[in-house]
Amino acid sequence: MTPNAFLYNTLREVCEGTYLAYQRGKAPVLPWFVYQHQYGEEVFADNANYARLPKYRVQLLFKENDPKLVDEFETALSKIGTWRLYDADYLDSEDCIIHDYRVSLNLSSYRESENQYYG
Repeated sequence: MTPNAFLYNTLREVCEGTYLAYQRGKAPVLPWFVYQHQYGEEVFADNANYARLPKYRVQLLFKENDPKLVDEFETALSKIGTWRLYDADYLDSEDCIIHDYRVSLNLSSYRESENQYYG
C-alpha cells in the first residue's frame, strides 16, 4: 500500500474523499475531504538525507458545525501521523465550512498498516 492509499483509506472510514478535487458536478453530498501530496518531505542529518516523511495537505468540507465529525476526522488524522489545523474558514463558493490541515505521515503507523495489509 502506498502512503497515498494509507492516508485515503484511513480518512475514508470517516467520510468520502478524493485526490485534489472532484469533477465539477460530481462531488458527493457533504461532508467530504480532498488531499494532495506536498513536497519537501526530506529530513537531513549529518549532511545526508536521513528520512523521507511524506507530507500532505488535507481539507475537510462540511455543511455546518459538527464537532463529532471534526473529532472523528482528527482522530483518523492522528492514526496517519502528526497534524495541525492550518486554517478554518467559511467557503462561500461551496456554502460550507472548510478545515485545512497539514499532515506528516508517521512511518511506524504506515509500516504497521502494510503489515496488516500483507498479513
